[in-house]
Amino acid sequence: MKKYDVIVIGAGSAGLGSSGVANMLGLNTLLIEKDENNFGGDCTNFGCVPSKALIHIAHQFHQARLAENFGLKVSGKADMGRILDHVNALQDHIKKTEDATALRAHGIDVVIGEASFTSKKVISVDGKAYTARLILLCTGSSPRKIAIEGMDQVTVYTNENIFFDCRKLPDHFVVIGGGPIGCELGQVFSRFGAKVTIVNRGDRLLGKEPEKVSKILESVFEKEGIRIINNAEVSKFSSGKAHIMVSDQSEIEIPCDATLISVGRVVNTKGLNLDKGGIELTEKGKIKVDAYLQSTNKKVYVLGDAVGVYMFSHGAEKMVRQLWRNLLLPIFKKKNTWNDLSWVTFTDPQVAHFGLTEKELQTQGIPHYRQDQNFEHDDRAIVQDYTYGTMSVWFDGNKNIGQKRILSGSMIAPQAGELVQELELAKHAKIPAKKLENRVYPYPVATRINQKTLRGLMTNTRTAWKFRIARKIFRFLY
Repeated sequence: MKKYDVIVIGAGSAGLGSSGVANMLGLNTLLIEKDENNFGGDCTNFGCVPSKALIHIAHQFHQARLAENFGLKVSGKADMGRILDHVNALQDHIKKTEDATALRAHGIDVVIGEASFTSKKVISVDGKAYTARLILLCTGSSPRKIAIEGMDQVTVYTNENIFFDCRKLPDHFVVIGGGPIGCELGQVFSRFGAKVTIVNRGDRLLGKEPEKVSKILESVFEKEGIRIINNAEVSKFSSGKAHIMVSDQSEIEIPCDATLISVGRVVNTKGLNLDKGGIELTEKGKIKVDAYLQSTNKKVYVLGDAVGVYMFSHGAEKMVRQLWRNLLLPIFKKKNTWNDLSWVTFTDPQVAHFGLTEKELQTQGIPHYRQDQNFEHDDRAIVQDYTYGTMSVWFDGNKNIGQKRILSGSMIAPQAGELVQELELAKHAKIPAKKLENRVYPYPVATRINQKTLRGLMTNTRTAWKFRIARKIFRFLY
């Protein structure tokens, strides 16, 4: 039985990050991945990389059609075969830096095969046993599956097969689920030329975002020809149609030759024999972890999607950094927290959020003040036609307005994910509002909207008595 300092199970974002840190520290590291084609995990293979590549191409389709207003003539639909060939080539390019060959070249031992616990300290892969001082579970997540009558009569996609198998554009595409994946890919396929319907069980798209953000996104989607049916579920497929049951018990029938199932994700635990490893699950089937990402087996930690909350690649990056800090500085270790996590839904417009939501601020009893800002009179928004945009910034409860610091932010606008980054940096750097307001921005950069929001906050400090004093000073001096 071969012994290591660290065994990492799973070669996704969390696994690659953890094995890289361990190897950099000079620790004997073993990385186990069951599928040699899966290095990079969900992000590289089935998520961030291929979806954002599709979004980029779909944006070009959309901009070309908009140019018809100025004389350009455009026709035709997307050639999905050519598009997927391009996307898959991009994936291959990225994977060359993170596959088994690349990792071995850096000194990390890599074993391809399915890992399972045979005891609390021993991992077996294809009959061979391995042990380590610490074992890190980075097994990721998979799309949640649902059973619908007649699914065998329609082409069914999830994010795990659509980027490889959808080589013909569906004429009528039904997206089940109104979360980030459903919204992003629904808009993509609409822009490619498919007739898209989003069937959403909730009462609005992107239910965790502020209601006004959801309504703006729905309005944009409908303008682009995407049909949205909220408070509804697909009850069955038959004869080339999807039968949709709405909450008022009415039924809608729409044409359907392909569907995307995007109704959440479940953590990957199958085949690991976690019980033999002394690792308990919660009632919901997630791996039980404490505030420091430690499982019920004190020698096993869990990172990334396998933890079962905020399933983002950057969430995995955050956990990797925090875990290794705690491992090396155990006296000063910190609890895992989601208070400073951000996310972006890469629709057009993008939806971005950082920090706690308003509901979470209220629940945790954190004093706060919200400043709202629309884009109606923003010059950049006017010339680029996104005056529908809106943002909210939540500040702490400091009574001195100029000293207020940012707690959270939310925005819907083209490139919102980029625009909020300076605000998130200001949050982490604890920069007071008055310093941000005094920045001089080149005109007309899009980030001037951030300054306008802060000026809206600071306007509350400019009271009538201050103006009276200013007038008296001016008239006395001049």
